[in-house]
Amino acid sequence: MKEPAALPRRAWLWVTAAYLFQSIPAAVRDEALPVALKNTGYADKDITKAVAYLGLIFGFKILLAPLVAAFRPRGFILFSELAISMLLGGLALQVAAEHPSSPAIIACLVLLSFVAAAHDFALDGYFVSALDDRTRATHSGLLNFASKLGMVLAGPGLIWLAGRIMDYGPQSADAWSWSLVAAALLALVATAANTLGLRSETDQAADARTIRERFGEMLQGLRTLLVDPRLVAVFGLILFYRASEIHMARILPLFATSTTPGGLALDNQTYAQMRIVTAVLGLALGGIIGSQVVARVGLGRSLIPLGIAMHTPLAAIAWLAANGSHDLRVIGLVFFVEYLAYGAGLCALLLAMMKLASGPGAAVRYAALSTFALLANYLPGLWAGSLSDRLGYAHYFLFALSLAIPGILSAWYAKRHFEEA
Repeated sequence: MKEPAALPRRAWLWVTAAYLFQSIPAAVRDEALPVALKNTGYADKDITKAVAYLGLIFGFKILLAPLVAAFRPRGFILFSELAISMLLGGLALQVAAEHPSSPAIIACLVLLSFVAAAHDFALDGYFVSALDDRTRATHSGLLNFASKLGMVLAGPGLIWLAGRIMDYGPQSADAWSWSLVAAALLALVATAANTLGLRSETDQAADARTIRERFGEMLQGLRTLLVDPRLVAVFGLILFYRASEIHMARILPLFATSTTPGGLALDNQTYAQMRIVTAVLGLALGGIIGSQVVARVGLGRSLIPLGIAMHTPLAAIAWLAANGSHDLRVIGLVFFVEYLAYGAGLCALLLAMMKLASGPGAAVRYAALSTFALLANYLPGLWAGSLSDRLGYAHYFLFALSLAIPGILSAWYAKRHFEEA
């Protein structure tokens, strides 16, 4: 009997669809949610805390690794994508309800972060195991493009859409409900494309080991990390090198859309368009510049100059808040330079983390460092909003700028550990 013909491989399709999808929950949480809550009248301190708690849930994804490995990766990826799409739809229904249920909305957001964390781990593991070195290399640019596109569509894209809908009369809650419907539909389209792309891929078996054995392997990788003499230096970089930028980022979208004194009073559409041009383009170019600097002078010697360059534009952000200037060209230029410098500095930090993680057990070691970096990224949200309320935007950004001091000191300490890098 003749066997059915093998399906043509479509790695380009599932890589594009899956990594575009991966960006949707993150963009909704980090980009769209703060502006949505600001539009509906929440205080800055409540907004930053909400995003921080959701980010911290996502940050512990390494603990899900031994559990996710018990499932067939292809099926788990598609199931989690369908679950996330349904959660986005459920969130849209709750936001538009005549009497919205706060517990139901919180539950949707918490589950969204939890399932997204499991999806991230499964997808990254499948990308590494299903593709050989050459195929991974040829698809890495596509992966990066898909991730950036997803961030734009589900972040600034939703903010723009909500603003556009509000121009026609609906209240903020209704506008954001329709925007979440759009996010759910985008997620379903990406899931369908991913399903089509994965049909031609080999279905890998689930890990047959016990959960205890898988946890044991993870702990062994962590032990090798804990005895590495460079760990303290990299932990210092993770905690302090970009602390000023993290504090700025928690407040920047609220500052940009705030109509209170010191805020820039940008409407949703203007902010979204500016975000796409300044943040996405600035971060991308900054990453390229940072990688070129490191390649030319080495990681150790680049940490301090890139750190200084990364922190300097914060002074201009503080000036915007103090000056009250609403000239869009000036605001756009300041934002672009800020994100350009941050992209370059972030590149140095990521390379230091990769350098420490390389070697036996690299996957576990890097996952642990990434988890710590995520916690360092979201923890400041617990106090950033309250602090900006007390200090005002201008003085808050000056406080964030002062955190450059421990940031540069951490770079000076780490420099000796990466002189040869």
